Amino acid sequence: MVRATSWVLAVLLIAACGGPKSPSPERTETVIRGVNYVGLTVRDLDAAADFYTSATDLTLVDERTLENSPALDAIAGRSGVTIDARLYRSANAQVRFMQFAAPSEKATATSRVDVQGPGFSHVCYQVVKTTRAYERFLEAGGTTVGAPEMVQLNPRNPVEYAYARDIDGTLFEVEHVDIEKLDLDTPPKNDYRIRHVAIATPDIDRITSFYSVLFEDPNPRRIGRLGGISGENLDKVSGLPNSKIKMSWFQIRNVEFEIGHYVSHPTETPSSPRPIDAPGYNMIVFDVTDLNAAREKLTEAGGVIVSDAEAMDGGEMFFGRDPDGNLLGFQVAPANAAVSAQNFEDNGI
Repeated sequence: MVRATSWVLAVLLIAACGGPKSPSPERTETVIRGVNYVGLTVRDLDAAADFYTSATDLTLVDERTLENSPALDAIAGRSGVTIDARLYRSANAQVRFMQFAAPSEKATATSRVDVQGPGFSHVCYQVVKTTRAYERFLEAGGTTVGAPEMVQLNPRNPVEYAYARDIDGTLFEVEHVDIEKLDLDTPPKNDYRIRHVAIATPDIDRITSFYSVLFEDPNPRRIGRLGGISGENLDKVSGLPNSKIKMSWFQIRNVEFEIGHYVSHPTETPSSPRPIDAPGYNMIVFDVTDLNAAREKLTEAGGVIVSDAEAMDGGEMFFGRDPDGNLLGFQVAPANAAVSAQNFEDNGI
């Protein structure tokens, strides 16, 4: 892995509930070399864009219609899927907003994802506190999930946390970092970044084992193994009374991948995957070195392949699912393609 530097490293070492951990040693190239983007199904592209750009640095870098795709038809479970898509970029990562031309009845009837999941639960925006990103989200129409005020989980760590929902009811997280209280030689290069994409699972041991193989990282950071962590401040952030959680994290070059398991509020794996056209996060697309190697790694880990490879966004990609049914894309694309994770100098640090 590429080593984090500056304020990003400082925050990684104190962040969330996980406490300090020494940076992992750098590793040689792996099959998965970054995150190209996180997919987000929205009801109205213009409204979603106005909401997120009002409080973050997300910038439009690509706009196109996705159609006539056997892969997208396969994962949607119907033919003729058409998506108006816009790709928005932060300092280190990208979110692709997707508006489906004709959402299915099942998608329309699907409820939003709760804090405890299951599935893709949230994207975390980590910002310098003076940006007032959280307050700006609320001013734009966001709604609070837990306590209305941001919560500092640990008095020694100058980070405040909050979950909120966007105008479609999709969950997101904001971390305000008080840079003045960090011991830094130089100020941060970027005031905004995407800290992580998160999934919530009913079985953290199973899903962490899966991603340990997929990401070729046998030693992710973990907390709460002996029953979970809890506390009043955690309840204030999650909005769940008497909450108790187990967590693990992987660093995938430009983005952190977070896994949470609320043992206090158990969820079950759905009998069928969440519809891709239901509002909310619908996929995470990885930048890979080789599609055949990615297929082998996915099946070795215990995942399943759900589409053949096809041309997309100037490259090729196929889709698979993890043991919880979460949709994963594996893409080979030119380094200068809009979707590529290789667009980020120093991984956005």
